Amino acid sequence: MQFTDLNSELQNVAIPQSMINLFAQSLYAQLEALALDANASLELFENQAYTEVKTFLQAHIQQMQYTLNSVEILDRMEQSQV
Repeated sequence: MQFTDLNSELQNVAIPQSMINLFAQSLYAQLEALALDANASLELFENQAYTEVKTFLQAHIQQMQYTLNSVEILDRMEQSQV
């Protein structure tokens, strides 16, 4: 997982709720895209396009790692609002 700690000087800066909501909406869209893309690997596998399946899964894993980092950032942003 990538380093997600914010700069110590910025940790005391209040993030507007509207920005957090917008970030959460974009994260929701990322999660929807991941879910919709899941069928693509099945179609490739059924067509015995194994090289393409491997490439697709590697890219999908990277997208999931980025999305996981975004979820961690969103969690920290919301915790700082409490």
